[in-house]
Amino acid sequence: MKTKIPFANRCAWLCVLVLGVSSVITYRLVELQVIDSANCGQIAADELIEKERIPAQRGVIMDRNEEILTNNIQNAELVANRYHLRELTAVVDGLAYNQVSHTMEWARTKDVAARRKMLAKKRAELLDNARRRMTPDEKAELRRQLGAADAKTNRMLEYDPEVCAYYFQLHDRLVAELLLPYLCRVEVDGNSLRKKRFMTREDIIERIAQTATEQYNREAKKRGEPTRSFRNQIILAKGINLDTAEKIKETLTKAHVRGIMVQSNPKRSYVMPEMLCHVLGYVDHENRGVSGVEEYFQSYLAGVDGMREYRHNARGQVLPNEDDRYLAPKDGLSLRLTIDMRLQAICEQELDRGMRHYRAKRGCMIVLEPHTGDILAMVSRPSFNLNTKDLITPEGTFKRSTVKDAKGMPVTGDFNFACQTRYEPGSTFKVIAATTAIDKHIMRIDTPVNCSPFSVGFGSKPINDGRFNYGTQPMFCVLKKSSNPGAARIALACKWPNYKEYICRYGLDKSVGVDLPSGGACLLADGNNIVNFSRIAYGYSVSVSPLHMAVVYATIANDGVRMKPRLIDKIIAADGSVYDECNPQEVQRVMTSETARDLRRALRSVTESSGQGGRGTATAAAIPGFMIGGKTGTAKKVKEKGGYYEGLYTVSFAGILPIDNPQLVVMTVIDEPHPTDCSPGGGTVAAPIFRQAAERFINVLNIQPSDPESYERYRNSKDRTDQRISSSNP
Repeated sequence: MKTKIPFANRCAWLCVLVLGVSSVITYRLVELQVIDSANCGQIAADELIEKERIPAQRGVIMDRNEEILTNNIQNAELVANRYHLRELTAVVDGLAYNQVSHTMEWARTKDVAARRKMLAKKRAELLDNARRRMTPDEKAELRRQLGAADAKTNRMLEYDPEVCAYYFQLHDRLVAELLLPYLCRVEVDGNSLRKKRFMTREDIIERIAQTATEQYNREAKKRGEPTRSFRNQIILAKGINLDTAEKIKETLTKAHVRGIMVQSNPKRSYVMPEMLCHVLGYVDHENRGVSGVEEYFQSYLAGVDGMREYRHNARGQVLPNEDDRYLAPKDGLSLRLTIDMRLQAICEQELDRGMRHYRAKRGCMIVLEPHTGDILAMVSRPSFNLNTKDLITPEGTFKRSTVKDAKGMPVTGDFNFACQTRYEPGSTFKVIAATTAIDKHIMRIDTPVNCSPFSVGFGSKPINDGRFNYGTQPMFCVLKKSSNPGAARIALACKWPNYKEYICRYGLDKSVGVDLPSGGACLLADGNNIVNFSRIAYGYSVSVSPLHMAVVYATIANDGVRMKPRLIDKIIAADGSVYDECNPQEVQRVMTSETARDLRRALRSVTESSGQGGRGTATAAAIPGFMIGGKTGTAKKVKEKGGYYEGLYTVSFAGILPIDNPQLVVMTVIDEPHPTDCSPGGGTVAAPIFRQAAERFINVLNIQPSDPESYERYRNSKDRTDQRISSSNP
């Protein structure tokens, strides 16, 4: 039978086909070798480059007296790279060395080149033993079954999976044997030291092999279901000291084992872990700040990691190369806080003592230096241990998340009550009305004010002082006696626009501006409603943070000038030079200095037990020989769905020490106290805690009394009392 296509035409078509195929191959070769040679070369080079991260030292944090509060413990972590541990060409290096190095021939041979030949020969034998014995047709059929021609497919075509699996098992055991001596810790057992393993041989093999995942994938493939992916980066151990880390590196290198990395991993620790926890904050497992100044100044503290590059051949042997790069790490900046740890320790001790005595759930103490805005101490309860994260309450220390609140949610202690909470301040808020009236010349400090009960608006509850009716009193006695009707009448006389102006001047309409997470601006009911306005005047229908109220009283103590709360004194570079001074910042003048002096006079009367108006509400805060000023606050707890709880209060005292020459402002807030010896109030609960702390502040800071003789008599009397108590309780 003759074909319809002539022989010459068929030859021509064949030549065209051969030319086309040759052209495609030629173009691809030219593309790889010429056009894309740089990119392909870089990819190949990158595969032979091993990069080692050199972590930077995290900046330290210190108090204003340069007492170090944080440490960086240098240790390392052991990481297994499963990709390399399941790469046959890498695994056989370790197996070959392990087999050859235990032979008599190896022991007799001292020549390095000869040993290298022996190792190469054994490596080739192991690879040859793993090769598949298949015809080209069988390989083609297997490729068709496997599908995509990726690296894994090519390896399965070239090497027997069962032999590879056997090699991997042997290599996992080898790795476990090499690492096992180092994965133990020394413990004291009586009078002797003994090593206790925290990982067994089986633990190491299990983590590398991930046998549970392998078993699941085998069953999933049989069922035709999706498989699970393996973890390539496996942390075998943390907290390895640097000497041990170097020994592990030497052991692995000598054994020709790849896939196990020893990475530097500095760990943050805290010198006094149970103090200043909300201010300092802590870091996560990656050494990144997650709360407090550790989080707020993460970019300053962290520094920049360095890097070292090594080049190696396909067998993993490191090759000396002049192109190896080393980039030194840049250590983080250090922070010097405005905190004085002497005052911080006093506040922590006295707040805990007071909360235990009054059986309170939450509380805080804040100490401000009014002329600079420096935060000298900040304590919140409940708190936590910075190193262990255990919960700390006045009742004791508990494992994290084991204590639940009324809603069943875990109490961690992370919440900073001093900055993040909002509470109705009660009578400490009355200074806003007094400031507005005096500074706007609507009233004077001694202008008579009617403090009798009265109602605002139709059907509203009367504003009163409980069972008391103080009648007409001068304005300063409205603060001294903490009269609700008096404060409401002062505010109403000022009008809402004027009153709100001073709320804004004091900074209550915005976030407090501290370098910590805070609760934002205060919450106000609509003051255009006269009923709301009258309640705001004596500290209800308004929610603020304790730090907001501390700033209000610091402004009065600073002659009417509001300073920004300052937590960072200096930012210091690693070489000791000052990166940023962080100088005190004046925000604005809130009132005239005359108004501030009048207010301090009124606050002084609050702690007096005699004089016009009689006894003040904070006589428990008075210290003989010193002129102490301040204001008490007592407010019922607000329900989530509106209204107030009966019998539950938030009480506070804002104290100025001393009032004639202000050096410290101390804000004490106690939430839900349950005293057994008095009724819950700012004057009976918060003021005594302030006094106990203030007496110790006086000694630490050497604050001079206004009446030295009275103070000396008081100290002598107190010393005799303390001696009697100690002698009666040996």
